[in-house]
Amino acid sequence: MQKEVGFRRNVYLIMLMILGLAVLIQVSRSQLVLQFKHNDEHLKERAAIMARAASPDSQAAGVMTDELYCLAYLGDDAPSVELKDNTARTLSYLKRQIQEVDLNTDVIDYDACTAVLLATGELDALESGAGLEEFVHRGGAALLMTTPVIGDRFHQMYRKLGIIEFEQPVLSKGVRLLANVLIAEKGLEVGEEIVSNVSNPVELDAESTKLIESEDGIPLMWKRQYGAGNFIVYNGDKLHLKNSRGLIVGAVSMMQPDFLYPIFNSKIFFIDDFPSPIAKRIHLSIYRQYGMDLPTFFQDVWWPDMLKASRLYNVKYTAAVIQSYNDEVNPPFRDPIDQEWHQLVSYGREVIKSGGEIAVHGYNHQSLQTNKAIADYLGYRIWNSQEDMEESIKEVNRYLNTAFPNFTPMTYVPPSNVLGREDGREALKNAWPQMSVIASLYDTDYEGRAYVQEFELSKDGIIEMPRVTSGYFETPYTRWLEANTITSVGVFSHFLHPDDLLDHARGRDQTWEKLYQDFSDYLERLHRTYPWMRDITSTEAGFDMVNVLQTKVHVTKEPQRIKGVVDSYKQPLYFVLRTERKIGAQEKLHGSENR
Repeated sequence: MQKEVGFRRNVYLIMLMILGLAVLIQVSRSQLVLQFKHNDEHLKERAAIMARAASPDSQAAGVMTDELYCLAYLGDDAPSVELKDNTARTLSYLKRQIQEVDLNTDVIDYDACTAVLLATGELDALESGAGLEEFVHRGGAALLMTTPVIGDRFHQMYRKLGIIEFEQPVLSKGVRLLANVLIAEKGLEVGEEIVSNVSNPVELDAESTKLIESEDGIPLMWKRQYGAGNFIVYNGDKLHLKNSRGLIVGAVSMMQPDFLYPIFNSKIFFIDDFPSPIAKRIHLSIYRQYGMDLPTFFQDVWWPDMLKASRLYNVKYTAAVIQSYNDEVNPPFRDPIDQEWHQLVSYGREVIKSGGEIAVHGYNHQSLQTNKAIADYLGYRIWNSQEDMEESIKEVNRYLNTAFPNFTPMTYVPPSNVLGREDGREALKNAWPQMSVIASLYDTDYEGRAYVQEFELSKDGIIEMPRVTSGYFETPYTRWLEANTITSVGVFSHFLHPDDLLDHARGRDQTWEKLYQDFSDYLERLHRTYPWMRDITSTEAGFDMVNVLQTKVHVTKEPQRIKGVVDSYKQPLYFVLRTERKIGAQEKLHGSENR
């Protein structure tokens, strides 16, 4: 009888333990739901953005000042047109008024210009006489944006540009910043494998201020006062590239004193393929060091280290989920055998608790596109129809909803940064009406495979918000691209994959301990160089970006102050001010409609 009572007591204890665990699970789930309350506000904000995108003037946010930047080029010269287009896009982010002048058919109206930007090295294409020189001498500013061609007009004006001696153009190697042309980057050196220019070897006079030089000492950018104004010369041929936009902004901001321009001020960090299924296998180097298979290593070592880095260096992760690694492109797509629901809940909750966001990478890792050549290059399969793509997107959102029933994902990250503009993008819109942000690739893709973006609000209301850099460690290329993008638009947008550390090139065959130290050093240097950058998630950054693009700002400069008026002010706006003077005071004035 005593044994029977003891047995019953043990059964009751087991039942109580099971009940307790159930309660704990429910509590943890309720805590997770609390973390997603902010998502309702995002949905409301998205509705407002869609309404504004549908209005006729949604793409016209106005300009900041009455200043006019005259952008001169040669319409029959492809490199000149490319440089002009890159400069025009860059100045549009600065909210500057531009007048494009094709020197084949028009002349520059110097009386109307605040500054002249010359997007051609053919100085002989300028009007006869010395109009440009006279404009600068009277107090104007001119930026020569590419290596001057040595011709008649060059011989007439080279001394006014600060040049004493010159030779025929050569290939200059690398760059060395002698001033903060790029924000906080004085002293930065980048080798010839990243930047090289066709440049004129020149000797400058004592009145010229050298801003950038090549590794072998050729002046690449300098400033020279001439009369009441000044010339800035870029003695190279690389300002047509996206990865040089910071140099354009740096040069333009140095053309006149007290230059103010808006930035998005966003530091965004993506982890692609996370959470996702992790194969239960042994990786030799990981097993030798930790005695763990891959799922255990990522759970017990990698992820705690990543959370530690986010706390130490102010990073909020946007985690892009993959449901399955099957290659299936034919429906139905329900509940693949390799999906890891408990892993999704566990990792997803910690992402949110650390201030991050859950995004969608895909049902699987097959890019949403139907170009066979691209699919073959990536080793992917192509989808048979847009409808099949839509079914896969519906499935991954259903899957996420089972884990986070009160949360709506709003950011999409294309696998391999590839997305069909006609079919894949439309599939996303049809299957996922709440999608707000597409985060793909910023830098130029010369092969034409990637979905390359600008920072913009599309006419259909989708926010195009590209990623810029990637990897666990800093490289000369990522440093250069990072510095140019932060200087031009104030954005650091970076991504990596958990299994980068297992790849020969992306992990450099390093131990995780060494790679994590490189990663920490990277984040620490970033935080030290740009301590003012805001750590936010993808959707937050996208909505803030639209606010900056659509907000109308007007700025007037007076001898002792800069005065700005913001139309329909909604939230804090961020600006960069380049000035040689100290800021004495800041004053905020409130009006009935504007402030």
